[in-house]
Amino acid sequence: MDQELMRRIDAYVDEVWEDVVQDICTLVAHESVADAASAAPGAPFGPGVRAALDDALAIAKRLGLDTGEDEGFIGWADVPGASERQVATIAHLDVVPAGAGWSADPFQVRRHDGWLIGRGVADDKGPAVLSLYVGAFLKRMGELPRYTFRALLGCDEEVGMTDVKHYLSTHDDPAFLFTPDAEFPVCNAEKGLFEGVFVSAPIEGGVIRSWSGSDVSNAIPGSSVAELAVDAGALAAPRANADRIVVESLGEGSCRITATGVGGHASLPAGTVNAVGLMVGYLQENAGVLAPAERDFVDLMAVIHADTAGEALGVASANDTFGPLTLIGSVVKVEDGRILHAIDSRYPDSTTGEEMERALSQVAERYGASFELEMGKPPFSVEGSDPAVQALLATYNEVTGKDAQLFSMGGGTYARSFKRAVSFGPEDEEVNASAPDWVGPMHGADEGANEEALKRALKMYIIATLRLMELDL
Repeated sequence: MDQELMRRIDAYVDEVWEDVVQDICTLVAHESVADAASAAPGAPFGPGVRAALDDALAIAKRLGLDTGEDEGFIGWADVPGASERQVATIAHLDVVPAGAGWSADPFQVRRHDGWLIGRGVADDKGPAVLSLYVGAFLKRMGELPRYTFRALLGCDEEVGMTDVKHYLSTHDDPAFLFTPDAEFPVCNAEKGLFEGVFVSAPIEGGVIRSWSGSDVSNAIPGSSVAELAVDAGALAAPRANADRIVVESLGEGSCRITATGVGGHASLPAGTVNAVGLMVGYLQENAGVLAPAERDFVDLMAVIHADTAGEALGVASANDTFGPLTLIGSVVKVEDGRILHAIDSRYPDSTTGEEMERALSQVAERYGASFELEMGKPPFSVEGSDPAVQALLATYNEVTGKDAQLFSMGGGTYARSFKRAVSFGPEDEEVNASAPDWVGPMHGADEGANEEALKRALKMYIIATLRLMELDL
């Protein structure tokens, strides 16, 4: 790419940046957690997501893009090209629930020392705004693109990706698509997704009245709270993780236990501390107050939380293409006289969902419990030699001066829903590794995004899109 065009791109990014930040703030202000229970015509995922989509489409219109939507399932912003075939991006406007542990309002962006803090700044409202500004740059060039550029705005990525299913039932796949919903450089392989629930035997004479973990299955819980029909004085002081366990009396005959960990995305357990696992350890230390069925199920949960590679459960697996399996415990509920505990696993193609379901059911049976599969998707990959994939990788290496290679991951993105798609940033491992301790991860408290990293991502997205326009797709 010639140096004059590169200078134009750099100048554009600097010129629009304050507008970009303001638009991110506008979208983050919506508590857009997908909620099918509050669905309405034109708002299949509830009013919060609908409001975020409305604002995103308004931003696109202000930038001069052609907009449309699919009955509230998904929106788009276009720059028409010489061909109706599309070079596309897709980002999502829905977010996971805020959860506990935030130092300020999750839905008001804080800008501090080069970081943006707020739910969705990284996953995925910030990147959604970047994709719109890619289209705005194409408009500014004043030339007819070879292909139509379409920035898709999803509304249900965190829950089930039914938005894309609905869209693809009436729309063609793009010629090539990338989603800015992962890490750089380029991810061309995603592990399989596997979610299920362990269910205890019926509990008689139980003392655990309520128990919470994460709000969604694909988040590692940073907090877990249990209320027991037991005097606080009957519980021993915690022997392990004493600084993370608090016991409060709720009056005679009942108490509340709070475990505080370090939350995060289910696919990235390294560096997290699962609060449900902390609670399990403390309940095992006080197993004498539990009913027999409760004690059995807590022992099963201890096996689940023994590691994050599925070794204790007998499902560990790994290979060179996808890396190792991960498995975490997430949602916990007490209902209808039973305890339920959800798990989330990301697995390589060296095992199958069927093998995992069989193994987990056998483990559950040993503790008088059962296992119910709720969702499974096989591993997904695109050939690394694909010219479009190589164009993205070359862009990253040129801008950063690195010699990075393609990688696989455990995160499940929209890419797996399309025939020819990959994920492409915007997260940067080096930037995240040097983040201040007040910056949290995606899906965690105080979710943060580095402004310079986002600016560089916008530059790369523009360059990559221009290169894709030159290919025979």
